[in-house]
Amino acid sequence: GESNRPKHLLVGFLVSLILGFNAGFAAGCAAEYKDWVHSGKQHGIHIFESGSGWDWLDLAATTIGSLLGGLIWGLALRHFITAI
Repeated sequence: GESNRPKHLLVGFLVSLILGFNAGFAAGCAAEYKDWVHSGKQHGIHIFESGSGWDWLDLAATTIGSLLGGLIWGLALRHFITAI
């Protein structure tokens, strides 16, 4: 299949740019949980097993995007607070 990791990176960045790192990371975890549940194999297959629907590289891409967006969000918030 075609990789959608650039989308994970972008969405993590945009969500955390608006709401902060925690929101971006939570969105990534929710997306992977959805993939795991809808794979139809969640019963008896752990998320660490191959074929479970959970993709750690997708979560890593979302987390990297969230780190970048959260950093910008935090710097902007710090600048705003010190300007007051």
